[in-house]
Amino acid sequence: MPHISNVKNKTRQATLLSLTTALGFGLLMPLTQLQAAEAEKTLMLEEITVTAQRREQSLQDVPVSVSAFTSVAIERNMFDGVSDYLSRTPNVSFISTGGRDRKSISIRGITNFLSVDQDVRPSTVAFYLDDFSVGGGTVNPPMMDIERIEVLRGPQGTYFGRNAVGGAINVTTKKPDNDMFAEAKIGYSSFNTKDLEAIINVPLIKDVLAIRGNMKWTKSDGNIKNINPIGGGNESEYVNGRIAVRYTPSDRLTIDINASLTDEEAGMREGVPSGVFSEFAKNTLFGYLNGQPDPDGVGFWPNNTNKVNFNRPQSAGTKFWYTTGKIAYDFDEMTLTSITGYMDSKGYLSGDIDGGSTDGWYETKDLFRDSISEELRLQSTGDSALEWTVGGLIAQDKGNVEQYTYAGAENAFALPEGFVVTETQTNGKTTSFALFGEATYRFTDKLSLTGGLRYTHEKVESVQVNVSGGIISDSVDEEASFSDFSPKVSLGYEIDDNTTAYATISKAFKSGGVQTNQLLAEKTYDPETLWNYEAGVKAELLDRRMRVNLAAFYMKWKNLQTEFQDGIIDGNGNIAFVTGIENAESARSYGFEAEVTGMVTENLVVNASVGYLNAKYENFVSYIEGNNVRLDGITIPNSPKWTLSADAEYNFPVTSDYKGFVRAEWFYRSNIVSKKDFLIKTGFPYQVPGYNSTNIRIGMENEQYSIVAYVENLFDKQYYTNAYQKAFIGGLFVEPSVRTAGVRLTFKTN
Repeated sequence: MPHISNVKNKTRQATLLSLTTALGFGLLMPLTQLQAAEAEKTLMLEEITVTAQRREQSLQDVPVSVSAFTSVAIERNMFDGVSDYLSRTPNVSFISTGGRDRKSISIRGITNFLSVDQDVRPSTVAFYLDDFSVGGGTVNPPMMDIERIEVLRGPQGTYFGRNAVGGAINVTTKKPDNDMFAEAKIGYSSFNTKDLEAIINVPLIKDVLAIRGNMKWTKSDGNIKNINPIGGGNESEYVNGRIAVRYTPSDRLTIDINASLTDEEAGMREGVPSGVFSEFAKNTLFGYLNGQPDPDGVGFWPNNTNKVNFNRPQSAGTKFWYTTGKIAYDFDEMTLTSITGYMDSKGYLSGDIDGGSTDGWYETKDLFRDSISEELRLQSTGDSALEWTVGGLIAQDKGNVEQYTYAGAENAFALPEGFVVTETQTNGKTTSFALFGEATYRFTDKLSLTGGLRYTHEKVESVQVNVSGGIISDSVDEEASFSDFSPKVSLGYEIDDNTTAYATISKAFKSGGVQTNQLLAEKTYDPETLWNYEAGVKAELLDRRMRVNLAAFYMKWKNLQTEFQDGIIDGNGNIAFVTGIENAESARSYGFEAEVTGMVTENLVVNASVGYLNAKYENFVSYIEGNNVRLDGITIPNSPKWTLSADAEYNFPVTSDYKGFVRAEWFYRSNIVSKKDFLIKTGFPYQVPGYNSTNIRIGMENEQYSIVAYVENLFDKQYYTNAYQKAFIGGLFVEPSVRTAGVRLTFKTN
């Protein structure tokens, strides 16, 4: 595969940066030329309200680097999952390993390097849905009937805690209200994808009790076909439903209860062969192929973007449900809030894992997880010079993994069909307790000081048994406890009525854990800590027709937790894996973010964002492929230097009742290496090239009806975000990009 030179990379980055600058600033130049007497002068951008500090505030008043997407933006962009809105957020990246819920998220270069298949799911980004942490069960909750999405960059330890090292994602759903309302959507798009959505809001007792329900069903033939006679591919079916109840028996008391169920199943983990073996596959499983993957009738990416040849069917999916209860009582000068939540999830993988038409190996893997938490907080209200919040949290995450690898009828070791080659059984539990508080004091109308502190104590318990060839190869039964104080100090200054500046110093903490290898001298691994130094400016200019938010940061990261794994054939001829978790001594990350929104005319609104990131290991000797490798000065995986995006929407009258609109969206991510083990490799598929994609949408609407036609990845750009490995005879798999075209009809009551 041809490689792009450094000169071309730099030229492309400069060109893309110039394009974003042109979209974000050049299109806004007409704003400065408008005359004061024009009627358009009265136009202004709508205020965006966020809850990044667990109280409703204007986006412009919060001393945090936040990208916020309102319900209107979510609808216009047709966000369907986490990858859609993260691709539009500066200094945020993700990699995918073949499934909707198999995403690893990086914010400012801070990412999780532990397996997403652990019994208790690890993370460096907190994920909250209606104030309840759902990250233990999913990183891709349904995007339906959403009021707002907030992506918070930098440590958010005080309020979000629980591993909010790199940042937090805060999603708020729409609540029941006093208006009778119904909405229905029907969509059809490429690969015979059918989508149905419905929302209904019913006030049962005016001003006292209301209920809101929604459902979504999507079914698709998928973009990847299995050419084997058994057929199939990545066909999928997705179902989600949610019911919300709001009870307000008095002006002071509000009770919200939510329940949601999501069920997704796909015919396979998405991906096609790369033609490049993993070391384990090349040296151990398929040594007889002399290092040359088998094209097996389908070939390799990029010549093959949509075919596999599996002789056994695959299945991959996730099923989870959660329920939350939120009670808020308003006293005269404070509010007491309780949030209780429970989540239960199951993820599964099964079927062919040799990746070819030969019946070599197959597996079953089930991941069962549940989370429960109770948070209680007391907050000041009113316009006092002192705002404060105190609270506490207790939570427990549990999980267990059951994994079996079986020999197929044509395996390379002449094992009997159905023989259990490897088996893993794990049980994990993490119990968390936290106390937190934050206060902001306004010395003057312009100057404020914020101080926060969070104390966290976590107990981690782990039981694991690994079996190879019917013999126990590893057994662990350990527990460990970790405690931390994470402070925050922020100074805010209001330069004028429409411009504020802030500077923040904050710390974040991610608990350590128990090693899953009894042969390691250390039975535990250390917690991660991170110090963040950040300054920013938020401004609304030109009579609030232009919004500019800027932030710069420097972060120091200690004891990064990274996983290592080495597949071997032991002395008895059995397949075994040497695994463990190591701590990188130190790393650092610095960069900036800029986001611009402008109302160029009454009919034209543009957005643009730029993120620059320089994230590198400072001191790290890592165990990779049987050797200790020094990684000092090397860029941290999943840390693109440039993240850019832009969009523009133009509205125009069609008839007296209908208006039309056309919008274009574009994003870019520069090149990355997706995994630590790939840092010692060069070329495809280890080094993921930079990529960009363009979407276009054209529609017509009135207050009740709308129709939208769209094309995503308009220019059919070929790219992938990651290469992931199984025991595939065609090499590592990559998840290919696709071009999608479709139409969506919407009906809603007045």
